[in-house]
Amino acid sequence: MKRTLHFFNPEHDLALANADKNFYPPASALQLANDLDCLPLWIADAGDYILSSHVCEQWLVELRQYFPALQQITVCSTPDVGLVERILPWGWDPHCLNILKSKGLKSDILPDDSTLIRIKHLSHRRISMQAIRALDNLKNPKIPFAPPAQEFTNMQELECFAKQNTPLVFKAPWSGSGKGLSWLRGQMTDSHRGWCKNIIEKQGSVIAEPAYNKIQDFAMLYRCENGQCQFIGYSLFETERGIYRSNALMTNEKIEEHLSQWLSKDLLRMIEHKMKSFIQSEIAAEYSGFLGVDMFIFEQYGRVGLHVCVEINLRLTMGCVARLFYDKYVEPGKTGHFFIDHSTRSGELMDDHLHRTKQLPIQLKSEKLESGYLSLTPVKSITNYRVRVEIAE
Repeated sequence: MKRTLHFFNPEHDLALANADKNFYPPASALQLANDLDCLPLWIADAGDYILSSHVCEQWLVELRQYFPALQQITVCSTPDVGLVERILPWGWDPHCLNILKSKGLKSDILPDDSTLIRIKHLSHRRISMQAIRALDNLKNPKIPFAPPAQEFTNMQELECFAKQNTPLVFKAPWSGSGKGLSWLRGQMTDSHRGWCKNIIEKQGSVIAEPAYNKIQDFAMLYRCENGQCQFIGYSLFETERGIYRSNALMTNEKIEEHLSQWLSKDLLRMIEHKMKSFIQSEIAAEYSGFLGVDMFIFEQYGRVGLHVCVEINLRLTMGCVARLFYDKYVEPGKTGHFFIDHSTRSGELMDDHLHRTKQLPIQLKSEKLESGYLSLTPVKSITNYRVRVEIAE
């Protein structure tokens, strides 16, 4: 049996952007990692390990009563490294590699330095701009595509672009989850200039593109393995100023139907196929794992348009987890939502958990979730972050 070790390292984006080999995550990222380190349980297969420093046995016992398949997955802080044949972290970076080395994992299943350098290169926003150009021949006169963002190393050229394209957003080449963004609604200020200069100094350039009137965020999800790329489905999600908030839980067909009020299904499938070809030729040979291509539908001058590649997340995403959770554990055809909750107040999430457990009891059909509330991560009195799902009656 090919055993995979899953490791939740949500600080990945920060680690990738930071050039310091001694990078240490901020307290908020460490708390997120601690509270949600069991999240990969829902995407794992029989025989896999989940690396968790805070195993909650009571929570696991209750879950396994609902979902017996979880009994075949081991959650522990010290996996039998001799049985691990591959590793699936949230994302690969030097900080992640150092942690896994400290667990005694075999070097032949860990990426070397050159592979990590290539993964970082492929995670640059420049790759998203290349993907847009690769899909140029799919342009439809009825559905305008957003042009590729622009990359700047010179402040004078950047300011000239800003004057002609306000409102816009400046982006760090490596960032994620709403970090590394600076919005410009009017004139450039010293604060904007300082931010851009700092990013150029640290990361070599700044990415800039017009701000759009977004209607709907979504993503196409893929998995690369052994040099091949596979489409695994859609993610329909909500953000607030670039920060992820929630995912819809529904079939891929339902998501296509929802998106078809703006984009034809034929166009969606052509984009999926063309994006798969781009990933196959430019990424799959160098990267193994999940990735998400973020897109959005926007309105401009009374017309609906499409941003076909906002960014390529060369890592697992919450959208991937939501997609795989739905496909594995939810009764087909049911709909619901997948949320990340955050509270700084001690005991608040625990109180909410107890309330929802009572008000929205779990209903199962053939070991699939049919309705109700379920926390996908343990909730304790000291918990600050939780991932929950709620399936409608």
